Amino acid sequence: MARRQQRSSGFVGIDAAIFGAPDLAVARKLFSDFGLKKLKDSKSGLVFATEIGSEIVIRPTGAKDLAPKLNPNSEFREVIWGVASARDVERIGAELSRDREVRRDRDGTIHAVDDGGVNIGIRVWRHGKEPKRAAALPLNAPGARGRVDAPSPMYERARPFRIGHIVFAVPDVRAAERFYTERLGFSLSDRYAGGAATFLRYAPRADHHNLFMMRLPSRITDLNHLAFEVHDIHEVFGGGMHFAKLGWKTAVGPGRHPISSAYFWYFTNPLGGMLEYFSNPDFVTEAWKPTNFRVNRFSEWHLVDGLPVERDAMVRPSLKAAKAMDEP
Repeated sequence: MARRQQRSSGFVGIDAAIFGAPDLAVARKLFSDFGLKKLKDSKSGLVFATEIGSEIVIRPTGAKDLAPKLNPNSEFREVIWGVASARDVERIGAELSRDREVRRDRDGTIHAVDDGGVNIGIRVWRHGKEPKRAAALPLNAPGARGRVDAPSPMYERARPFRIGHIVFAVPDVRAAERFYTERLGFSLSDRYAGGAATFLRYAPRADHHNLFMMRLPSRITDLNHLAFEVHDIHEVFGGGMHFAKLGWKTAVGPGRHPISSAYFWYFTNPLGGMLEYFSNPDFVTEAWKPTNFRVNRFSEWHLVDGLPVERDAMVRPSLKAAKAMDEP
């Protein structure tokens, strides 16, 4: 039996997600339209970043430095987790080396395969951190009027803040959960009973989940989706409507998860799995008590085909009439 790690795992967040791409032009448009900042664009590949700096890395499908595919039908290759210090990298590397191959890059990143068959990397976190205090979206409710003399924000498009969580299908959820909790120090948030799925977080105090793993009837290993946190529910809707208007296909949403409480909108990712905008997730601590859910609680509500984005049919005043309205 593997020894349990110390209570503090050392993990900070999802540093990067790596994809291959048969056509870099499609990947370039995909992540630009999605709202990420382009950091690199060359024949050797693309790098896009969230506001906090966590990255999407895309290389040509045949690139020699790409990890192997998890599934023949997907171009997802590897998730890189960020930790607080080089000491954490060394500690995790030593732990994993006890029973599997661990490779090391020149920059100190280590690579291995987890017990679900997913390619993982560990490196010192290179990006920004969530601010300790930030201006939250002011809300108005009976007896609590937090927004006064100001309209609520509207978004023409999304600018994702960070990669919040990643979701995989794995053949054995129980084995995968043991790997992350006993070997890497992740914390259990909730489960679906019978080994159907597990929600894990990388620290005792964190979002409800940063890693979710599920078992499909086919028992495949594959990426299900990659989730990007935006600043509030209005950005979920504004970003989703913009992305859909540019021609990207809604997978499901918008909607709201009863497990984690987050609002969501999922889109089909041509490189594999789905891309999700989400906001307002639960934040939990050591006091959280995991539940074994026995029924599927994917959504409290959701739309199947997204929101209509065609606006040309709306009745609008003429420009002359609109100007007349503004005249004193």
